[in-house]
Amino acid sequence: MVTCVATLDVPRHVVEYLGRLLAAHRRRIGTPRRSRALGPFRQAVPVLRWFHERGCVHCLARDAGVSDVEPGSVPDITAARIHVLPALYKAAADGLPPLTDKGYIGAGIGLLTPVRRPKGQSEQALHSDTRMYNTFLRHVRALGERTAAELKQRWRALQYVTLSPSRIGDIARAALVLNGIWK
Repeated sequence: MVTCVATLDVPRHVVEYLGRLLAAHRRRIGTPRRSRALGPFRQAVPVLRWFHERGCVHCLARDAGVSDVEPGSVPDITAARIHVLPALYKAAADGLPPLTDKGYIGAGIGLLTPVRRPKGQSEQALHSDTRMYNTFLRHVRALGERTAAELKQRWRALQYVTLSPSRIGDIARAALVLNGIWK
């Protein structure tokens, strides 16, 4: 194995800003000190490398000295139940219901998921209120997708994202904040 040092082509003040945001988030959610593999500044570096260079996630984790990630064969919903849904349930209980796609139907109480149409029938078989609910969810989730499309030029990782649209919205919002700090 050969170790090499590289320069991240991102202004230092952007890394420091993201590090402060990560530290504030950790304080807000009550993360015990020194319980993470990386401190906030060192965590910001691979995040920005991923955004800026679209680096391999395994390589970024290895370079930062972080333990392994879930294997690619683990379904999204299974990984979400382990790593994400507990925080989303808390957000839903606090009055911030997460918007999800049809892949998360049955994932838990408080998540807003579209209603499937009856098998073998058209969307018109749904009640008009249900169709409006589905339209509303699509519209709100699309805002994050449009934002991601606008940011693809600076953050190369966003050019090929194949995540669920609900996660793209979070990534696009983060890139939008970083974009504003970059200037």
